[in-house]
Amino acid sequence: MKRLSQPVLLVVAAVVVMILFSRDLAPIGNSSEPPAVAPALAPPAPARKTTPEMAAGTAWAPRHSYDYPAPPPGLPAGLPPPQPLDQYAVLAWNDLGMHCYQADFSTLQILPPYNVFWAQVIRRGQKPAVITQDVKLRYETLHVTDPVRHSNFWDYAAAYGWKLEPGVGLKGKRTSGTMEAAADHFVADGVPVVDFSDDGTWDPFPMFTVSVQDPAGQTLAQTVNVAPASTEMSCDLCHVADTPQGSMADILKAHDKNERTDLLRQAQAGKPVLCCSCHADPAMGVTECKDCELTLSSAMHGFHASKVKEPGRRLPKNVCHSCHPGPQTKCLRDVMSQSGITCTDCHGAMEIVAARTRTPWTTMPSCATCHTEDLQDPEEVTIESPNEHLTKDSASLYRHSKAHGGGGIYCCACHGSPHTITPAAMVRDNEQAVRLQGEEGPISKCMVCHLEKPDGEFWHFRKPE
Repeated sequence: MKRLSQPVLLVVAAVVVMILFSRDLAPIGNSSEPPAVAPALAPPAPARKTTPEMAAGTAWAPRHSYDYPAPPPGLPAGLPPPQPLDQYAVLAWNDLGMHCYQADFSTLQILPPYNVFWAQVIRRGQKPAVITQDVKLRYETLHVTDPVRHSNFWDYAAAYGWKLEPGVGLKGKRTSGTMEAAADHFVADGVPVVDFSDDGTWDPFPMFTVSVQDPAGQTLAQTVNVAPASTEMSCDLCHVADTPQGSMADILKAHDKNERTDLLRQAQAGKPVLCCSCHADPAMGVTECKDCELTLSSAMHGFHASKVKEPGRRLPKNVCHSCHPGPQTKCLRDVMSQSGITCTDCHGAMEIVAARTRTPWTTMPSCATCHTEDLQDPEEVTIESPNEHLTKDSASLYRHSKAHGGGGIYCCACHGSPHTITPAAMVRDNEQAVRLQGEEGPISKCMVCHLEKPDGEFWHFRKPE
C-alpha cells in the first residue's frame, strides 16, 4: 500500500476535524445548540470625530467592569456659586438616585440613556405656596453637553425603531433645556445623561442646575443636584468576553440555548435585540409581555438568583452590584447605607423581587416597613402611612409621596432621591441642602421656605434656625 505524503495526511485530518465539529459550527437555525464561537455582530458604528481622550480609550469606548476607576471626588469645577434666598426657593432632585444604561448598544438593549429631573418652586412667605405658573424652569447638565461623543446609542437608535437626532433622548430632551410644568411640580423626562464628561473623564455623578426664571428670562432662584448615570453593569463578570459586545453576544447565546430563540443570529444580521419587545418593562413604557410569561425584572432576578449565591445562604453584601451600578458607582449611598443597611434589607431577596405577582417599578419597599414611630421623642409627629411592607400603586412610592405643607411637598424635595436620602455618603448629593440651609441632611430649617418661623406641629425633627 502506497504511503500518503505528509501534505495529503494534513488535508485528510483537516476534513475529519471539520466533520466532527460541523455540528458546533452550523448556523443557529439548523442546530439544537448555539455556535461555539459567536459570529460577527452588527456593522461597526459610523466613524466619528475623535479627540485625544477618545483615542486613549477614555471616552465612549466601553470598558471591562474591572476597569472602572473611582469617581472624581468633591464638587465639580464650574459649579455656579450659591444664591441667597429671596422671593423664591427651588428644590430639585433625580427621580431614582441612579440610572443605569449600557456601554454598548450594537447587540441588545436593556435600558437607554434616560434620566428624569424633578423640581418644586416655592413662593416664600408667611404661608409659602408651591407654584407652577408665571415662571419657567431651565435645567443644564454640567460638563455633559455632547453625549453622542460618549455613547453609541444614537448610532443604533434607528435599529431599535427610534428616529432620533443625535444627542436627543427618547422624550425629545437634550442634556440642557426647559422643564415642563405639571400640577404641583416641574419635570424633565428622558434627559440623555451619560457617565463621561466632555473632557472624557468617567463620572457617574454629573451635576445639573435648575434655574427659576420670570417671563423675561430673569433668574429668580437656582439650585444644584446630581444627575446620576452609569454604565457599570458588570455583565462580563459571568458573560466573559474580550469586549462588551462579546458579553452581550454571550447573553443572547445563553438565551437562545435556554429558550430556543434565534436572537444571536438576529443581532448578527444587524437587528439588535430590544429586551422589552418581548418582556414587559414599565421603565420602558411596556406593561404587557409579548410571547413570554415573565416581565424583564422577573426574568432577570429569577434566573440569576441561583447564580450569585450558595444554596441556603443570604446574598453577599455587594451582590446587587454585580448587575446594578456598581463597586465604583455605589448606587446605594444614602444615610441608611452608612448604618449597614443593604439593598436586600429593603428590597428583599432576589426571589422576592422576581415574584410574578410583583409589578416592576411599582411594587417597591415602603418606608413604613421600618419608620413607624419615633420611640426616642414622643412629642415628634409621625406621618401615618397606609401601606405596609410593599407599595401598592405608583402614587404610594417614596418618590411620588407628599406630606408637608398640606400634602404639597414631595418627600424627595427635602429628603433626597431614593438611594441618596440625606445625609448621603457623597458630597455632591448633599450640596443642595448645604446651599439652602447651611448643612447636610433633610431640609428641615423653616426659614428655607417661611419668612417667619411658624408655630405648631412639624413633620419630623426641627433643626434650630
